Amino acid sequence: MNEIRQGLKEAALAIIPLATFVLLLSLIFLPNHMENISRLLIGALFCLVGLFLFLYGTKISITPMGELIGAYLPKSGSLILLIATALIFVFSVTIADPSVSVMVSQFQDLAAGDIGISPNYLAYIVAAGMGLLVAFALLRIIFSIPIRQVLTYGYLLVIVLSFFVPQNLLPFFLDSGSISTGPMAVPCIIALGQGTASVLSGKNSLDDGFGLVGIATLGPILILMILGVILL
Repeated sequence: MNEIRQGLKEAALAIIPLATFVLLLSLIFLPNHMENISRLLIGALFCLVGLFLFLYGTKISITPMGELIGAYLPKSGSLILLIATALIFVFSVTIADPSVSVMVSQFQDLAAGDIGISPNYLAYIVAAGMGLLVAFALLRIIFSIPIRQVLTYGYLLVIVLSFFVPQNLLPFFLDSGSISTGPMAVPCIIALGQGTASVLSGKNSLDDGFGLVGIATLGPILILMILGVILL
């Protein structure tokens, strides 16, 4: 019951302020359009219920799965198994993330025309970038590579590549990282990192388990930029 109450609170904090602001604007600028206002209220209610179900479902299913995978695989002693499973898990979660679907639908014409990549494959390419960088982030935890170095060299590479990709596509490439780390992918990536760090000797879940999302955002950016340099 406490989890349900907490989930409703999180959904309400996300939906109610925005819905209230839009409602006030509607009352000020469209005072006689009661039909639109009623649609807004009904839509806000549906968003509240939908977001609660989505977040609650993620919390009780996919997030524990990430923690279990991260905690179990290092005990197997197989580095290849750990990396391969993490890559497949993050790839699958990213494909299922609604923010990636929205990105593909919003940039269909751009993807097909200017990037030269079919929209049907764009989501898979972005998800592959996420999976590769999360797998690398787990290697960072295992081999104690400072996260500052990873982020510094990673974003320096982004800056260098930005001079070679088409400038009209650069904003899309840079936004792809933040778009891909949506409400489904982020909890799973964090849980995977914490689970891995918690079972490795000498590792701290807080120091080593976090930071994976920051590294993961580099994946879609780099893979799209590299394809942009090669294909365009």
